[in-house]
Amino acid sequence: MTHAVVVVQRPAGHPLQLFLLFHDEGGTPEDLAAMGRVLAGAFPQALVASLPLPPDAAEMLEAVARWQGECGLDAQATALVGYGGGATRVLECTQQAPARAGRVIALAGTFGRLPDQAATGVTIHLFHGKEDPVTPYGRVVAAAERLIALGADITADILPFVGREVTAEMGDLVLERLRGYIPRRRWQEALAADPGDPQRSDTRLH
Repeated sequence: MTHAVVVVQRPAGHPLQLFLLFHDEGGTPEDLAAMGRVLAGAFPQALVASLPLPPDAAEMLEAVARWQGECGLDAQATALVGYGGGATRVLECTQQAPARAGRVIALAGTFGRLPDQAATGVTIHLFHGKEDPVTPYGRVVAAAERLIALGADITADILPFVGREVTAEMGDLVLERLRGYIPRRRWQEALAADPGDPQRSDTRLH
C-alpha cells in the first residue's frame, strides 16, 4: 500500500530550508507529523514534509534529490529526519557521496552495520531512548564511537527512562542541536579565517 506524503508546512514564496521526515518500518508518514510540526514551528521558512519510507537508501536519495530540485535547495539547506527504520535509512544515506543533506537526525535507530567512512559535509545527530526494547542503546553508542574514530561530525544523546518513542524531551533536544550546535566544518572555517587568536580552539560546541 502506498501512503501519501504529508506536507506539514509549505511557506509562501521560496523556502529557505528543507526538512524531510521518514517513518519506521510498517508505519505511515502521519506517524511523524507531530515531529514535523515541532520543526515547522521553529523554522517557519522551511518546507517540512513527512514521506513514505523508501525500500532502500538509493531510492531515498532519489526522493531527496527530487524534493531539492522542486525547492531549489542544496544539500546544506536540507535536513533528513528518520525514526526507527527510517533512522537506519537516513544514516545509510550518509555513506553515499556526494552528501544529500547537511544534517541527518536519527531518532530511535542506528546503522544496520557500523559505518565504514565518515560522511563529508554532514552533521549527524543521534537520539535514543535507553529503554528502547527493539534497538539496544549500546548499538547507538558503538556507532557514535565508530563515527568519532572516523572523524565524523556527530552528537549522540541517550535519554534515560525513554523507550522506543519520540518524546517531547527528544523533540526539544532536536531543536537544541539544530539551533545551537555549530557543525565542525563551520567552526574550522572560522578558525582558518582567524588563525592568530591563541584563545580559540577547535573544540566543538554542544
